[in-house]
Amino acid sequence: MIILDTNALITLLTKDKDEAEYKNLVAFLNQGKNFSMALPMPAISEFIAGDDNEARSLSLLKPNSKFKNLDFDAKAALSAAKVYREYRNLPKNRKSQEPRQKVKVDIQIIGIALANNATAIISHDQGLKTVVNELGLALDVYDYMDNNYFEQMASFVVAESNKVQ
Repeated sequence: MIILDTNALITLLTKDKDEAEYKNLVAFLNQGKNFSMALPMPAISEFIAGDDNEARSLSLLKPNSKFKNLDFDAKAALSAAKVYREYRNLPKNRKSQEPRQKVKVDIQIIGIALANNATAIISHDQGLKTVVNELGLALDVYDYMDNNYFEQMASFVVAESNKVQ
């Protein structure tokens, strides 16, 4: 399963179709069309909060054939809390997070991904990628704005195809 982060959802739904970031994202989604795609509810919520197109926003809440909606349920909440604790306890992250919220949307999305056995998150968010990499989580994070994106994309599709066989 591949999860789209908020910024990927914004790119997909609001960017000019001639922009490189849109083309990169669509190219990945087309190559990964044999995999299930999902939108975490926190990402949908963030998108809706900034979207002036009410019909489009509401359509994201309805089930559709392209993307499965994933809730921040009890299993995801436990996963996110564990990720937060482990990340906070890394020596360089021990400073207090107060008064900031502890389980940010990025960590909620990671928790949802882990709880639903996702293999990848598509995101242009360096903070999300940092958390995944520093904890060595079993998730790949693909940045569709990275210069090596197409190489990453090709290796992901081949690796995931091999797992399915």
